[in-house]
Amino acid sequence: MKHFRDILVYAESDDQACLEQVVALAKAHGAAITVCEIVEPAPQMQDSRGVIERLSKLRWNRAFQRLRRICDLFATDTVIDYSVFTGVPFITITEQVVQQDFDLVVHISEPLQVDSGTGLNATGMHLMRKCPCTVWALHPGRASHSNDVVLALDRELASGTRAAEAFAMTLAEAALGLAQTRGGNVHVVHAWLPYGAELLDDADLELTDSERQVYRQQQRSDSEQWFKRVVQRIESVADEPLRVKAHLMESPAVPAVERMVKDTNAGLLVLGTVGTSANPGVLIGATTESILAGIGTPVLALKPPGFVSPLTIAHRP
Repeated sequence: MKHFRDILVYAESDDQACLEQVVALAKAHGAAITVCEIVEPAPQMQDSRGVIERLSKLRWNRAFQRLRRICDLFATDTVIDYSVFTGVPFITITEQVVQQDFDLVVHISEPLQVDSGTGLNATGMHLMRKCPCTVWALHPGRASHSNDVVLALDRELASGTRAAEAFAMTLAEAALGLAQTRGGNVHVVHAWLPYGAELLDDADLELTDSERQVYRQQQRSDSEQWFKRVVQRIESVADEPLRVKAHLMESPAVPAVERMVKDTNAGLLVLGTVGTSANPGVLIGATTESILAGIGTPVLALKPPGFVSPLTIAHRP
């Protein structure tokens, strides 16, 4: 089971329900929590009256006061450390992850489209793309969700190499652990389409109806067999296998995942991002990015082995 040791919380909102989820996870994992605020750097501009300096000091003081209030809320449950930094939020958070070895970042913020409750804001999306550790995006004040977790699996992430298969199981273990903490089910969803589905009916392909039908069935059978094996592996490591629900859909991935989250009223979506040491610029897949941009449900996004951030940040000696 995947365990977190050091959690960094960037709370743009003081939502108590979100913070309670973080504390519950930390207690279940025996993890330390640091909550932080990031203050905008003071501009280097003419200021004969020293107003900029006074404003900067007041901002820092208010930031510390706010963080102390958050820590006091949970003083009887757990010890929470706090820090105030200055800089661009996603860069500063990534620096702290690299330099302090945090293994989970929690970002508590409103979605980009508050009215519809969809989409990560700019900082959230930057963290998904660039932060080298797992990122948990929480949105306060959303409609109540069930305790269920949706685990979205991409076959490209879960086949082909041992490292990729291990990453798929890491995703599953994270989903199982969080579902157990919440007392919910894990809905494992995989969307598939026949290779070249958009061209199968093209006359230039010169397929007979029989050939087309056989091809579709072979593609379906292959996906079914693969998915069955994956689900069986997940069930084998689950404390309560009956809480693992399998959903194989013949559909493009984005609408399939969005539909599953909606139908189950899931309180969390677990998925993986894309990144390799060989291609440090390819840090988030198009499918993953489309899902993150269009969904308001809390998301836990894990980075695969070999993920390399485009931000060059040195470890502290």
